[in-house]
Amino acid sequence: MINLVIPAAGAATRLRPLSSNTSKIMVRVNGKPCLDYIIEQATKIAEVGEIVIVDGQFSDIREYCERKHPNVKCVRQKSLDGPRDAIKIGINNLSDVSQPLVVWLGDAIILEDDMPLGEDFLLCKEVDDHSAWCMWDGNSYYNKPKERITNGVALVGLYSFADGGVACQAFNQSTDYDISDALEKYGQFERIMTDKWYDIGDLPTYYKSCATLLDMKSRAFNRLEYNHDLGTIRKSPDYHNPESIDIIETEINWYKELNENQQCFVPRIFGTNTTELTMSFESGTLLSDLMLYENLTASSWEYIIDKVFKIKLNYFNNRSKDWMFNKKFADNTLDMWSGKVHKRLEQVDLPASCKTMLSVMAFDICSKAIPISGMHGDLHFGNILYNQQTDQIKLLDPRGKYGKHLGIHGDDIYDWAKLAHDLYHGYSSLVHNVKQNEDVKNIFVAKLKEYNLNVELILNGGLVLLATCIPLHYDCPNRQQRFIDYVKANSV
Repeated sequence: MINLVIPAAGAATRLRPLSSNTSKIMVRVNGKPCLDYIIEQATKIAEVGEIVIVDGQFSDIREYCERKHPNVKCVRQKSLDGPRDAIKIGINNLSDVSQPLVVWLGDAIILEDDMPLGEDFLLCKEVDDHSAWCMWDGNSYYNKPKERITNGVALVGLYSFADGGVACQAFNQSTDYDISDALEKYGQFERIMTDKWYDIGDLPTYYKSCATLLDMKSRAFNRLEYNHDLGTIRKSPDYHNPESIDIIETEINWYKELNENQQCFVPRIFGTNTTELTMSFESGTLLSDLMLYENLTASSWEYIIDKVFKIKLNYFNNRSKDWMFNKKFADNTLDMWSGKVHKRLEQVDLPASCKTMLSVMAFDICSKAIPISGMHGDLHFGNILYNQQTDQIKLLDPRGKYGKHLGIHGDDIYDWAKLAHDLYHGYSSLVHNVKQNEDVKNIFVAKLKEYNLNVELILNGGLVLLATCIPLHYDCPNRQQRFIDYVKANSV
């Protein structure tokens, strides 16, 4: 078990105007506060005991933690005497300093999964400009040196101590403004390199990090290259992975089949070849992040959800008249709802009664599916971007196929069920282990009724699709178990 101290009291002048009225750690990176990136990543890879955040002049950290992280302790650095003093305050507010300690700076998003948190190491990265960082050559520390340091690497803001008691002594004995003196007093560290550090210390690095982290799902399958000058993102596959190539090809084909009105609700496409896609970088916040991390009013959610419904009903709900497609519709529907569901459920440790109930739900949908030319295929809040300033919605990461059929043709129920598996059954909440937004859940059901949609069918479909997600989360047993527990409790 480790203790986690997060210094977050700095003035963040280099991040203004984003940090003019908020703490740096509360600045949203694609809608999600930096604080949540830190806590989620730490708890993902280690058993975390106490978490202490050292804050400053703003009260937003405390207010947010009371709502989202009630077990986190916030303490104030009354006079901003530097990072060493902030860390000392944090350590001295731990109830048990003997536990292994991790100090994680509040402006460092680090998504490294292989860190041995609780052992003696410093997380590092090679950088071009040594004068902007605290450099370490394995023996000595250099705070923003004017000259390049031989064998020097930058400390990126994560410091791990196997002996929390010795770390406490080192920080209390040090009188330096910076933390390098305390690190020297502590002793020896292993050097661990990372390429998964996303800095939000100033505006240029902030915007670069936002672009890089925009679509974590795409990064799992594709390479994303952000061009700041052009304001574009180029998606290309992992050419060693046939699945990755197929995903890009189907997405490209989906965009090509959109009509002019539908094109208004997706990123602008500038060019495609066989396996690469260049599109506009769209600003805004994923609706999943708004749902998880923002405290929007019920009336705001009613407006946003209604907007999503109207886009779906008015522009992505065209009844398909393609007789060639309709001829194959039944086979593709069986493939999507029955075949895929059966295959996925075979990989899941669920009671036989649950699997039977889910299979019955899926088969029922097969007879009631509605062919349309406008299926997104993965329509949940994690794939819907909302720009609050322009009031514009953009749909991201389409599936691009229905069964074996490539393109925009598919099943209307499938898209509504995808929304249900997130808004009603809590897909995003289960992934991030955050309490479900009841306003969103209730408004979603009310809107289904308002627009005379089949509520029972859609909610059942959402539960089925949630169950099919269980095998996809094998990399995190705790997260997977949350899915299993929910499905077991709701498929009786």
